Amino acid sequence: MKKAIKDFKKFRRELYRGDEMYVGTAEFIVDMLVGQTTAFAKKCTVIPLAEERDGKRQAQCLWINAPETDYAQVAFFDAKDKSSAESLLARAKELARQNGLKRIVAGLHGHLSYGVGILTSAKSKNTFDTCYNKLGYEEYFAGFGEKRTLSAYRCEVEQARMRLDEARFDTGAYSVREADFSRFADECEIMRRICDKTIGTTHLYEQTETGHFYELLKDMKILLSGQNLLFLTYENREVGFLFWHPDFNGAIGSGKQCSALSFALGYALHRGRVDTVKLNSIGVDEKHLGRGTLALLRAMSKRIGGRYKYIETNFVWDCNIKSTMLNKRLLGDVWRTFAVYEEEL
Repeated sequence: MKKAIKDFKKFRRELYRGDEMYVGTAEFIVDMLVGQTTAFAKKCTVIPLAEERDGKRQAQCLWINAPETDYAQVAFFDAKDKSSAESLLARAKELARQNGLKRIVAGLHGHLSYGVGILTSAKSKNTFDTCYNKLGYEEYFAGFGEKRTLSAYRCEVEQARMRLDEARFDTGAYSVREADFSRFADECEIMRRICDKTIGTTHLYEQTETGHFYELLKDMKILLSGQNLLFLTYENREVGFLFWHPDFNGAIGSGKQCSALSFALGYALHRGRVDTVKLNSIGVDEKHLGRGTLALLRAMSKRIGGRYKYIETNFVWDCNIKSTMLNKRLLGDVWRTFAVYEEEL
């Protein structure tokens, strides 16, 4: 297994070397899954699959079955040609059948909070915590089950602010507090509970266990402060959250791998290059969606000040009409598109 993981990472390293759209922070989630360094990853079955021709690797993926799910995942898929891709996908399906699974999902990376989507278009280099792959993989999934699409939105911060100001709804019944990082694990747990209740209704989201988001975010804590994790309160009860952060990738060079240390040092030395802020995730109880969401967005707007030129979202399912309409109204421009492919077995 150690050799299989080493070869898997080597192929990715060589494939993306020199790719100006790729930033090495994408490998942090790969390492969590193949190294099974989180409680969630430890419960997953993770198998590197590969196709070779004449002794050279042509395609690969991580075959994953997450706990309490009846489907296999094709995660971190890469291929150099269609025939190798089709052979790899056929093997992934057969392995799923052998394990008694009912369907296969290509483009989910362990859990929705770890990442989702095979990139199908992009207008700039990859932002932090956004899935990336070589463009053109759509061709390899022609005829592979059902295709679902996702989008990320981007515009200038000042444009977003003006659109927020135009939404003249009274949000006075709500208050927004910053996370207390002296209680970081506890605050991550509040975020997790709200996320499971709100984003938990999103397609492919699986309910999480205690500590899930703490393990995901703990290594980022040194780069964040309480203002990056905001909680919406109503009648002294948390009913929503918003997680935002700088696009750390803006301080990191493209087309090469980076360790956690080189990433932290790069950001410390070159954070002035970062011109984009990421709206990573937002979850609000159903009955507070309108005014509550607006209160959180206004609170974020106040805190980002004049430090960034652009704001970009994480993925949004195109079938999620409410979220799609909100993003189109506030941000306007689709900046990246993704796809997930699902097939019954």
